[in-house]
Amino acid sequence: MPVSQLAWYVTLANATHSLALGLRAANLIFFNSLLLHYSGAVGQINLSPFTGDSGFEPVGGTEMASDSEVEGILQVSQNQERPPSSYGSMKSDEEEEDITEAQCSSGKSELPTFTTHTRVQLNRNVSPETVFTEITQQQSVSKHHQEGTFVTETPQTQICAEEEERDEHSPIQVDYPEPLPPVKPEDESQEEGDEEQQPGKLHPEFDLPYIFKSMQSSLTSLGGPELHLFKRYLCGRHPSFTMTELEESDTLDIVDKMLERFGKLQGLRVAIRMLESMKKPELAQELEKKCKRAVIQYELKCGLIRRHNCIFEGVPRAGQHLYLKYVYVEPQISTQGHGGVNPLHEVRSDPPNPPQVASPDSMIGGNNIFRLRSLNGSPVRCVLTTGLPGIGNSVAVQKFMLDWAEDRANLDIQFVFPFPFREMQSLRERNIVEKKDISMLELLQTYHNETRSMDFLEQPDCKVLFVMDGIDIYKKHLDFKNTPVVTDIKAVIPLDSLLVNLIRGSLLPHALLWLTGRRAATNQIPPEYIHRVTEIQGYSDEQKDDYLTLRYSDKSLAAKIIRHTKKSPTIYTLCHIPFCCWMVAMVYERGFRNYDDYGDEPPKITSFFIHYMIIQNNRKLEKYHGQNPNSQKWTDMDKVFMLNLGCLALELLDNNRSVFYEEDLHEHHLVVKEVAWCSGLCTELPRTNAEDKRVFCFTHLSFLEFMAAHYVWLTFRLEERNVLDQSHRVSKLFKEHSLVDMYRKAVDRYLSAPVGQYDLFLRFLCGLSMTLNDGLLRGMLFPHNAPPLKGLEEVVRLLTKRKDSAGPERQANLSECLRELETSED
Repeated sequence: MPVSQLAWYVTLANATHSLALGLRAANLIFFNSLLLHYSGAVGQINLSPFTGDSGFEPVGGTEMASDSEVEGILQVSQNQERPPSSYGSMKSDEEEEDITEAQCSSGKSELPTFTTHTRVQLNRNVSPETVFTEITQQQSVSKHHQEGTFVTETPQTQICAEEEERDEHSPIQVDYPEPLPPVKPEDESQEEGDEEQQPGKLHPEFDLPYIFKSMQSSLTSLGGPELHLFKRYLCGRHPSFTMTELEESDTLDIVDKMLERFGKLQGLRVAIRMLESMKKPELAQELEKKCKRAVIQYELKCGLIRRHNCIFEGVPRAGQHLYLKYVYVEPQISTQGHGGVNPLHEVRSDPPNPPQVASPDSMIGGNNIFRLRSLNGSPVRCVLTTGLPGIGNSVAVQKFMLDWAEDRANLDIQFVFPFPFREMQSLRERNIVEKKDISMLELLQTYHNETRSMDFLEQPDCKVLFVMDGIDIYKKHLDFKNTPVVTDIKAVIPLDSLLVNLIRGSLLPHALLWLTGRRAATNQIPPEYIHRVTEIQGYSDEQKDDYLTLRYSDKSLAAKIIRHTKKSPTIYTLCHIPFCCWMVAMVYERGFRNYDDYGDEPPKITSFFIHYMIIQNNRKLEKYHGQNPNSQKWTDMDKVFMLNLGCLALELLDNNRSVFYEEDLHEHHLVVKEVAWCSGLCTELPRTNAEDKRVFCFTHLSFLEFMAAHYVWLTFRLEERNVLDQSHRVSKLFKEHSLVDMYRKAVDRYLSAPVGQYDLFLRFLCGLSMTLNDGLLRGMLFPHNAPPLKGLEEVVRLLTKRKDSAGPERQANLSECLRELETSED
């Protein structure tokens, strides 16, 4: 056996044995296959790192060289230069083909190539295994017969006859490749024709090889003492590094380890800061200029994580935030917009005007809305997402941006800029006071300071997304018909005009746009500017249980809350709205923690609906009227609005209808914006044709029944008038008896109507008179010092008597009405 060939085997065996001690068992397959390929019929190397046994098992009786001869050969092999890092050995498929063609043209036999998928750097014995190390691409390995060493080929060093005949003492020249072609980490099924907006296409400046080469090029300019100072700064500010580890490391090792420990974006930012600390502003600016997009993206992602990592539930209070990723359950999102109203009802199996339901195959993930295609097959630019009040539009937007900032999804989008309409409304009011306009660049720099050096925003390869949440909060109507067209991002124009041109696509036509809001508010946007409409449908039954289970570490408590919620079909149905699901979690958690016998009886529904109505009106005062959430006051206008909306609900219930139109609103002195935008109790249904009449409905049929009962009860409480008996005017002297008369009229109407029409109405009407529920509305719809209701005992006797004489299909509901009248904490 030739000495040089034997030395090659011994050198490789020692190196691979030291590496194999720290590798997973799966990676040993690659090493054994590599050694088997080169050992051939001469010898087979058996690695046994877990037993500490490694050596050669001769095949065919081949003799091994003596120990002294092997030691002499090893001394020669140790003098060889260090091979390049795994980053430097990357090459594209086209470069591999060029090497193969060169070999064939020269008449030489093609050398075998290997593709490693181990994420292990074979040429470094110190580098830890890490997910940030790029997978080493195909390497052409040639064996130098005179020296017995490996030569790792790169695209710039092709095999040729002159290189094989070079002197044995000449150094091995290693160069680093140019950035690889853009990869497609997601959605590889897109068409090839859409180069600029193709989903999944990653910009070359964000590739790991480009960032590695840029960092290595900047750090190479440091001399020996300066490189040592760089190491000391790195170890002093980042305890994960030690001088012992970096003492013998060269520039290549330092860059390699920084990218492994920090990742490509943070590692780049750390390198720039270290150079600035070393009083090397020229090198720092040069590196930042080379990787400008990556630096801006890193700063933007850090800001988004700080702002959207936590969520406040209910009224924001200091110290009561929750981490979003620990309580978020993604709702169902459909590409079919039918209104999102749940048709299920506890009593009525055939409700009037049943809403349409989105098909299961139309559901998509929240992070995939920009993977959709428009109706003509082209990539979408503007996506509109709607949903019911409380369905979770804003939280879904927040989770989308957090996933992008944490590199979980949409890696091909370079920049995501949130522009909530709440902030746009505040900016508009401030600009009106100061009598000033604003440009698109100024708007960006106002809310995102890191964009001050962003001079490539208008380039077609800059894939940027603007997220504009809550268009219903913006008070000014957007006039798409009369607003002039503006294409210059530096032009100073009114904010209304800027938003219109951004939605049109006149400003930044290559940018993506995501609009969210309630359907009644989004109708002001012409359909030609919306490429796709999605609708949040809320939670399925499984997602309701997942949410209630996820938010509690005490799983037994979560199981109790789920069981208690399911005892009331009405409340469990409404839990498809995430906001209702949160209400259930908060209220029932307190009940189980404070009362030992809580949960023995099914929950009462009236108190739940009262709380929902109060919260929605408080949210209206905060979002649309600018009141402080900690000092809100209901006015007479709120009282009148509740009465008018309840009057409309009672009329719909009497006529067995669930939808209403603009003329119905005008008849009851209601404004479309107040009802469909702000109330939180109603929504607008989609129209098939733009010429059709606008159609509205309550967010659920049970809310219509509650508002009708609330109108009857509140009218009696405020005006001493029984609206169920128009011919009778109640006097204060006979108020005690008139309460019974009101319930007698309600029970008569319930018993004379078909089963299901007035069932929940009567149940709500009884629950509103319960002492605790009556106290919830004090100070809001009637004074705190209003006298309590009297005559409830006679109401109980009336219901008991009617229940005993009613049929079996009515007795169960009348029993529930009696239970709603019972004074108990729920």
